[in-house]
Amino acid sequence: MTNADDQTPPAVPPVPPVEPPTGDTPPPASPYSPPAAAPPTYTPASPQNPYASAPNGYAPGAVAPSRGLSIASMILGILGVLGAGPGILLSIAAVITGHMGQRRQPYARGFWLTGLITGYVGILFGLLVIAFFVFFIILAVASDSGSYYYNS
Repeated sequence: MTNADDQTPPAVPPVPPVEPPTGDTPPPASPYSPPAAAPPTYTPASPQNPYASAPNGYAPGAVAPSRGLSIASMILGILGVLGAGPGILLSIAAVITGHMGQRRQPYARGFWLTGLITGYVGILFGLLVIAFFVFFIILAVASDSGSYYYNS
């Protein structure tokens, strides 16, 4: 039979006093802390542009990517808008080459986008001109009375 008063807690060893760091030596690393990271270093950018000597902005000896389909689309689209009725064929060609350029040459976005926009506008103008002429031909045929002579 044991009594609760008879039990003594286990002995705890005394903790040694910690001296404050003097500033000469770094504090000891804890085994649980990660190692200190090296401070970031700054590397200045090169003052010379290696591509500055190339006239097209590419490295010397590099070949510029092709933009032929996209430029053809833009030219055909502009000519199609200016050509009105017969320009509808040029506008259709502009739309076709514009979509081909969109898939094959995504870096030439300005050219093929201009070709697509002017191509679709040219098709719209061409269809309006054709509709205008068809409307007036039908109107002229329907209003014909069959007699050009004045009967008195």
